Amino acid sequence: MEITKKKFRAILLISVWFPLIGIIAEFLPIFNNYETLEEQLNQGFLFNSLDIYVFTTLFSLVGICYVASVILLYLFKPIGRLLYAVSLFLFLIIIMFAGDNIQYSLLYPLEYLGSFLEIFIVYVIYFTPLREEFNKI
Repeated sequence: MEITKKKFRAILLISVWFPLIGIIAEFLPIFNNYETLEEQLNQGFLFNSLDIYVFTTLFSLVGICYVASVILLYLFKPIGRLLYAVSLFLFLIIIMFAGDNIQYSLLYPLEYLGSFLEIFIVYVIYFTPLREEFNKI
């Protein structure tokens, strides 16, 4: 299957919608509030060593970097590839050191599909013929 520019843009937009749907769905009244239980979980290295404002700033900066990289990938700008890979790596580091959390079983498949799409995008932009589109000026 050949990935065209149009298909790649569609995959990119779908990969952005998965986390947004998950965040919005967590506020639906069908889910229990596990806030008191989450306080008893391991808070992780980042929450224990950084102030909540520093953590929020760090997470926001990586989020802005991610959004910018998605826009640059959509426009097929060469810097978008590097920025996307770096932002995914930084999100991975933040998640690893952020501690434990509770995942709703209905939203877990959405997160799984979103993760697959992120890795698939990395594959497409670095290992398929579509990578040549990023080198055009």
